[in-house]
Amino acid sequence: MTIPTNNNKNSQEGSSILPGWVTAGLLVFFVLTAVFASYMIFVTAKQWGTNRTDKETNITTSFLENSIQTDDESISSLDESNTSLTEKEIQSIPDKKSVNYVPDGLRTTILVMGVDKREGMETERAFRTDTMMLITIDLLGKKVGLLSIPRDLWVKIPGFESKDRINTANFKGDAYRLPGGGPALAAETIAVNLGIQIDNYIRLNFTAFEFLIDEIGGIEINVPTEIDDQKYPDCCSGYDPLFIPQGVQQMNGDLALKYSRTRSTYGGDFDRAARQQQVLLAVREKVLDMKMIPTLIAKAPKLYSTLSDSYDTDMKLEQIIDIIQLSAEINSDDIQTAVINGDYLMNEFTTSEGAQVVLLDSQAFRQLREQMFYKPAPYTNTKIDIDTNLLAIEESANIDIQNGSTTSGLANSMADYLKEQGFAVESVGNADKFDYENTIIYDYSGNYYTTRWLSEKFKVQPSHIIDINDPNSPVDIRIILGSDFIIPSS
Repeated sequence: MTIPTNNNKNSQEGSSILPGWVTAGLLVFFVLTAVFASYMIFVTAKQWGTNRTDKETNITTSFLENSIQTDDESISSLDESNTSLTEKEIQSIPDKKSVNYVPDGLRTTILVMGVDKREGMETERAFRTDTMMLITIDLLGKKVGLLSIPRDLWVKIPGFESKDRINTANFKGDAYRLPGGGPALAAETIAVNLGIQIDNYIRLNFTAFEFLIDEIGGIEINVPTEIDDQKYPDCCSGYDPLFIPQGVQQMNGDLALKYSRTRSTYGGDFDRAARQQQVLLAVREKVLDMKMIPTLIAKAPKLYSTLSDSYDTDMKLEQIIDIIQLSAEINSDDIQTAVINGDYLMNEFTTSEGAQVVLLDSQAFRQLREQMFYKPAPYTNTKIDIDTNLLAIEESANIDIQNGSTTSGLANSMADYLKEQGFAVESVGNADKFDYENTIIYDYSGNYYTTRWLSEKFKVQPSHIIDINDPNSPVDIRIILGSDFIIPSS
C-alpha cells in the first residue's frame, strides 16, 4: 500500500477530478479507519468508488506507492535492546510467510490490532494488544465478517513452552525480534488456536483513533447502561475516574476511546468488545453522511500527515485497490459482526500464577468459525489449494493413540503412519475396552487443522470429533481406534 505524490500540482486545476493528494488522503483515511471501524471501508467506498475514473485510480496508486509502511520497516525501526530468547524459552520461530495460506481469489482475512502506544512512549518497542479483531472478506460471495477476540483468551503461543494470554503474542514477537515481529506471531497464534488463517495485518495506535473521531466532529452513542469506572487508568500509573450516564451521549475522541476500553460493566471484556463495535458503527454512520464528504476532503492532508506514523501494515497496493473496488459490490446487510463471548468460551480458568483467563470452547466456536470464515466452501468450479497437512503439522499437537479394536498392533501402525506424515505421537496404548465400533478423536486444546486432517484422512464423522478444552491434559489430541479404522494404503 504505497502512494506516489503527484508532482504536477497544477495539472488538476479546473478539473472535476480530485487532486492526487486529496484522493490519496481519503483512501488512506478509509483504510486506517478500517482498523477501528473495520468494515466501514467496504461500505464507504460505495459513495465514491463506482464513480472513480481510471485517471483517479492511477493518481491513487501513485500516492499509495510512496506512503504505506511495511512491516519490515516498522520492526527495523524499533529500539535496540538486549532482549533475546533462551533455548528453553523458545522451541521454534514462526515464519511470517507461513501464515498466508488462503489462495488469491477466495477469501482474505485481515488481523486488526490496536496498541496503546502514545506520546512519550517512542522508545518502547513492544506492546500488548488492547484490541484484536479479524476482518474476513469473502471475495466470491461478496460478504464481510468482523470478529472481536478477548485479550484474556488463554492460548498456545507458537515457539514458547508456556501458554499465555493472546494479547501477549504481538509483544513477544517484537520483544524477542522474531521474523515478522509481533504481527507475524499474533497471526500464527490465531491460526494455531482459533483455526483461522490470517493473510494480512494492520496495527494502529490509539492516538490515531482519538484523532479520527475528533476530526469528524465526534460521534453520537446511545449508552445502554450507566458506566461508573472509578479505576479507569490514566496515562501514568494512577486513575482517571470515568462516569458516563445511560442514554444518548455526544462523544469526542477521548471519551469514545474510554467508552471502548473500560471493562467496568457486568459483562467485562465481552461488553467492552460490543461497545467497540458500537463505536465502529457510529463512526461509519458519521463518515457515510454525505454532508461529511466536503469536510473529509478539506481535512485530507491533515489526516494523512497525522496518521502516517500511527500504523503499520503488510498489505500490498494491489490488495488495497482490489478490496476498495470490491467494496462497491458489498451491501450493508452482508456484513456480519460477532464477539468471542460466553457463548464460545468455557468457564474462567485460574493459572498457576493466579491470573484469571478464559478458555475457548472449541466445539461451540467451531460453528461460528465455519459459518463466518469458511462458508460457502468449497466454491463451485474453484480450485482450493490449501495444504491442510502443512497447517496440521504446524499446530505441533501431541497425539495419544489408543487401540479400541480387536486388531492387534493397530495403534502402533497408526503411530508409524502419523510419524511418517510429520506428526508428533506422544504415546501409544490400549483403550479402556476393545469393542469401539467407531474411531473417536478427542481434541483437548483446539487443534482445528489437525482434527480436520485426521477426520478427512481416516473418514471420521464430525459427530465423533469431541472438543474438550482442558489446559491440564497431558496430550493435545487422543485418538481411540475403532473397528471401522483403516490405515490408507498410500
